[in-house]
Amino acid sequence: MKFNTSFIRVCYIKMIFRGVEEVFGLTSADLGIPQTLMKEPMTLIPFSEVSSWLSRLEQLSQDPSYMMKIAKYLHYSRLDIPGISFLSSTDLAMSVRRINYGISSFHSGASYYIIQSGKIIKWCYRNPYVFNQQKSHDSLRVAIMLSNALKHFLGDDYRPLQLYLSGPSVGQQEAESLFNCQVVWNAPQTEIWIDTSVLVQQPSSLQLDSTVSMPRSLFEQYLDMPQPHDTPKILFEMVNYARYYGLPKVDDVAALFNISRQQLQRRLQLHGFNFSNMCGYIISNQAIKYMLEGKNIEEITQLLGYANKQSFSKAFKRTRNCTPQQYLDRIKP
Repeated sequence: MKFNTSFIRVCYIKMIFRGVEEVFGLTSADLGIPQTLMKEPMTLIPFSEVSSWLSRLEQLSQDPSYMMKIAKYLHYSRLDIPGISFLSSTDLAMSVRRINYGISSFHSGASYYIIQSGKIIKWCYRNPYVFNQQKSHDSLRVAIMLSNALKHFLGDDYRPLQLYLSGPSVGQQEAESLFNCQVVWNAPQTEIWIDTSVLVQQPSSLQLDSTVSMPRSLFEQYLDMPQPHDTPKILFEMVNYARYYGLPKVDDVAALFNISRQQLQRRLQLHGFNFSNMCGYIISNQAIKYMLEGKNIEEITQLLGYANKQSFSKAFKRTRNCTPQQYLDRIKP
């Protein structure tokens, strides 16, 4: 029995909120999203949550085509993660490959790939974890990002041969004006059609860094993306996401999986887990990560949702057989 769940990193959707704040005056706080979550760019969010946020932004902005209004903010250069540059390459083909393979470290369950048909390249995006009108917003999000990547190499006036978007139309004329080509809605997947000849095109300003440098801890986070068959990791990340809203409760985590409390508990038992013990391990593990980042005990207590240091210390000691301060003293150089 598996949890069929997709995750996306904060940094990969944060640019949406930068755009809607500038254009519509809306913030992530207007959707009830904790600021502590948005301040941690590598944190994984269940895509079901992001889908609901996309719908809520349409309601709050009162604009079904809001994604097109923030197009300039949806750019791979805005990922703002050290050591990663999808567009710093010698030609377009190299960046396409970087995006197609590299995005798996930012968004699980979705596919980015190329289909070639004669002299036409179809740059495709498929996400089986988004539904109904939310498809339109998500398809537009990625189509705009891919289009902006093309414009980085081919200029702002570049026009694709054709564009296919999944989900119902949220503005035919506006979409064709934005992408400067024919747009077809309700497609099975997102597709940007381009001529193969443009793949060797170099950016107008070529700035290559021959070295890539990032902390080992950050590199390990890129590799640490749950796969559909990895039930323990999926459970870990779902509980870790839930703790941004307070100490995780079994009902809250079950709701994130869209199953009942009893169903979640049965699945946990099937895999040899106890919810309370699992939460204790996950939260103490996150506490250690915060310690390694240089945060003090008081700050970690607040970040993890404990009422006071004493409560945090007792919970940590149950899992790690020492207090947070004792553990911190051990790892200090």
